[in-house]
Amino acid sequence: MLWTIIPVETVMAGLDNFQPQYKELTWKNKTLLVEPQGMAEAKVIRIISSDPLDYLNPQLQPGQIIKLKENQPVF
Repeated sequence: MLWTIIPVETVMAGLDNFQPQYKELTWKNKTLLVEPQGMAEAKVIRIISSDPLDYLNPQLQPGQIIKLKENQPVF
């Protein structure tokens, strides 16, 4: 809920053109689709794997924030 005196059209202007920047990377020998969260973190969006056990790994669940190595930029 947003309480403001500014018209809703002004507040929401430009949001319809927003598209998140997803990147594919290999993290701990697993291929993931992630959304960068800064220089050293990324949020898991999707697991790309044929191993069913990867989907049961709590570290790889969508929404989890993973730490990246210094030499592993997402950009």
